[in-house]
Amino acid sequence: MDARLREDQIVVERSERRAPQVDMTPMIDCVFLLIIFFMLATTFAPLPGMRVKLPLGSGPVTKNPTLTLRISNPAAGQSEGVMVLNSEIVSIDNAFATFMNLAPERKDMLAIQSGRHVMHDQIVQVMDRAKRAGVGRIAFAKVAQ
Repeated sequence: MDARLREDQIVVERSERRAPQVDMTPMIDCVFLLIIFFMLATTFAPLPGMRVKLPLGSGPVTKNPTLTLRISNPAAGQSEGVMVLNSEIVSIDNAFATFMNLAPERKDMLAIQSGRHVMHDQIVQVMDRAKRAGVGRIAFAKVAQ
């Protein structure tokens, strides 16, 4: 009987041995708490930029601009289009001097008309030079076709 009791103990001991299990619930809770903490503690810096009021597709213009700058689409192999201020051809390099030489009453408003393929960089450079020269407002006009 002693041998039989021993076999039962061995069977019981073998059946009680299982692979260890790790409870993942506390670790998942900690990860979620860390995610929430970092989301709340992070400050998102606003992207630098400028406010632009885009014109509606149709409608009458309320005020005629005193300055109109037309930028044509760049020719093949060129990075910048030709710029015509009222009826005078200007370049990016001399745009600031041109704006500075204008009478103060003509610097009230600048309307920029550009082709579809004009790079934004050229438009932003013109806007920057116009603002530094004292142009009051900048508008975007639809290109007449």
